[in-house]
Order: sequence, then structure tokens, then C-alpha cells
Amino acid sequence: MNQRSVAASVACLLLCSLCLPAQKKVPAKTIRFQGASQYTQQELLAAAGLTPDARLNPRDVKAHAKLLSDTGLFDVVRFSSDSKTLLFTLTPASQLFPLRLENVPLTPGKDLDARIHERCPLYRGLLPASGSMVEAVRQTLEQMLAAKGIKATVKAAPTSDLGPQKLTAMNFTVVSPEVRIGRIQLSGVSPAMQAKVDVVASGQTGNGFATGNSAIGLQHAFEELYQDQGYAAVEVDVAQGDPLVRLAGSDQAVEIPYNVTIREGGIYKLGTIDIPAGGLVARPEVEKVLSRYAKGSGRPLDLFLLAVRDAYHAHGYLDCSIVPRALFNESSRIVNYNLEIAPGSQYRLASIRFDGAPDAMAARLKLAWKMAPGDIFDESYVSNFAALAQKKDKQVARWMQTVITTDDVKADPATHEVNCTFHFAKAAESPH
Repeated sequence: MNQRSVAASVACLLLCSLCLPAQKKVPAKTIRFQGASQYTQQELLAAAGLTPDARLNPRDVKAHAKLLSDTGLFDVVRFSSDSKTLLFTLTPASQLFPLRLENVPLTPGKDLDARIHERCPLYRGLLPASGSMVEAVRQTLEQMLAAKGIKATVKAAPTSDLGPQKLTAMNFTVVSPEVRIGRIQLSGVSPAMQAKVDVVASGQTGNGFATGNSAIGLQHAFEELYQDQGYAAVEVDVAQGDPLVRLAGSDQAVEIPYNVTIREGGIYKLGTIDIPAGGLVARPEVEKVLSRYAKGSGRPLDLFLLAVRDAYHAHGYLDCSIVPRALFNESSRIVNYNLEIAPGSQYRLASIRFDGAPDAMAARLKLAWKMAPGDIFDESYVSNFAALAQKKDKQVARWMQTVITTDDVKADPATHEVNCTFHFAKAAESPH
């Protein structure tokens, strides 16, 4: 983030001030803002703590300019003055990030954005990594929760899906009290499935609440249960209820209840799974990947979809989208699937690092690594590299028996480049 500055060109204002006591207000001037058309003049006046008829001396002007700079929404705030006008020239921040709710029991979307905007007029859905605007939004979220009877402490922190060097969002988390999934009310469950469904519901109740993922997670959990039993046409609707505050002694917890409606459909046998003819990856390659999976390690449809994904990822198509379209034959009770595949952009390797390896060992690992920067990124090569390196180099093999190896793949959707890091940590020694 660029260091924000407040630069002033106030020659006329200073000349006038020579004839006045230091703190005496000058006559009111028209206050204008330029360079940030996404905000109204009224919004900027409010953010600067100004009124249209304000009478300001030079020290006042600098203080109000600093209020704008402190929001974090502007890289540069300048001001100048003549006999009639005080002009603030603003350069909007080059990096702003979307708001993300980690476990805050509010519904993200246009309505929430509008409610935040009412209290924070400069809020437009994007935030700086720090500054008074972030603090204002944090306090606003706490106030919204208080209106629901929840006395919560909300923490704001930048977060990244691409590693610590590249921020992707401003994350807001309820650090207290605990927020968790509450009672799950079920409907539409047949007697034959009731016991199994109750086990899933019990296992989900009490888990940590995630604003954007809990409802989806519940939907998938019940869908997978039914699909494992052959209910290929099952439909699951999940609706979030109002938060409930529970007291256990002196501790408070917030429970989020859910209503889950299940339309079971019938039981079907799996027929064929067809992929598009002339696709970027041919079926024999998919079946070759499929043959590597342990038999019985998952549902046949899930394993086939995983094989398609892995085959496309091996060609650098990391954003590949695969949608199975079910075709039900009611007379035979067979379901066939046609796959719709959108490969997306092709990724290439940007860099490879071996973190935690001694220099001599890192050199041997680099020698064994065959995917060069600029090459099409093959995800399967990364997962197999440790075994390949040990097979080719006995010294590497002996050393790797003494360490724990993990890999970290960071794909940048903006550049379609991948930075790959292998981490090596010394394995704990067994007690004698």
C-alpha cells in the first residue's frame, strides 16, 4: 500500500493569515473535492468532518485533510485555496479489497452493503488494508449484531488466498462469543433414511459457523448421504434462521439454527458418464488417471469427476469447471450423466522454491526438478515430485527420510501464473 500523504498548496491562505491571529477563522469559502467522482460532495464533506459554511484557518484545513487521508481510501490528499474556493484534490487508493465475513452472523450482499453505506458513507464494498474506514466498518458490524441481541467483539484483518505477499480481502471475524451451528430442523425425510439423516444432523450441530460456507456445507453433507444410498435425484434446501444467544454459566455462545428440507426422489443405478467429444483432454487419459485410484475409495461418479479434474489440472487448466447433467430413465431407474466442461485459462509455472532445505540439498532438488518457469503447470508433477526425486537421487532419499515434506501451490487468477514452494521441516525424533 502506498504511503498516504497530505500535500498542500496554500499560498493565498497563508498570506491572509499573516494579518490575523494564528487561530482566527478566515471567511467561509466554497469547499470542493475533485478526483474521486465515485463519492458525492456531501459524502466527502462528512468524511472530512466539514460543513459547507465552515470557516477554517490553515491548521484546520490540514487537520480535515488528514481525516480524509486516514480513511485509507486515498493514496494522496492535496488541497489548495484562492479567495473564494478551498479545493481538495484526491487520488483514490490503488489497492482496495472486498469485505469478507468469516463467521459474522449477517447475510452478505447488496442489502448489507447498503446498511453499512448508511453509516459509513464512503463505503462502496471495497476497503483498504488499514485506516479509519476499516475501523468504522468493524464498529458498524458490532452495532448491527448488538441490535440482534449479540454482544460481540469483531476483529478486522487483511487476508490472502495467494500467500502473505498478496492480499485478497479484508476479513471480519467474531472473536467472542463463539458462533456455531445450532439446531437443525429436518423435513421431508422418509422412515428408511431417518436414522442416517439424524446421524449427519447430530454431527453438524455444534460445529463452528462460517458465514459463506455453513449452509453450503450442510447442503453437501445431506446430498452426499443420499447419493451414497443411490438417491441420485435428491434435492436439499437449507435456510438459515435467526441467531440465538445461549448462556452456559458465565459464557455466551451464538447458535445459528437451520431448516433443512429434503426432496428424496427415487433410487437409481448409475449408467454411463459421457464427456464432450473433441475436448482438450481425451477420455483414455481420464480413464488412465481413474485407474490410479483405489477401488471402492468413493462413489463411481465422484471418482470419475475427480479424474477429469486431475487430468485437466495436469495440463494447467486449474480453473476447470465440471458440471454433471443427470438424465433419468424412470422406466429402468437408471441415471446417465453428460459432463459439461469449461477448461478456463491455462496456467504456467512462475517460480519454484525449496524452503528449509540446506543449500547443498536444495541444489540437488533443483537439479531433479524438470518443470521450468514458463512451462505449462502440471499439478500432478508437484504431487509426485518428492517420490520422483528420491527415486533418482539416493542422497535426497536418505535426507528426505529425516524431514516432513509439504508443498504449497499458489495460483494467481489474474496472471495465470503459479508459485510453488516445497517446505521441509525436521521430523520429530522418536524417544529412545
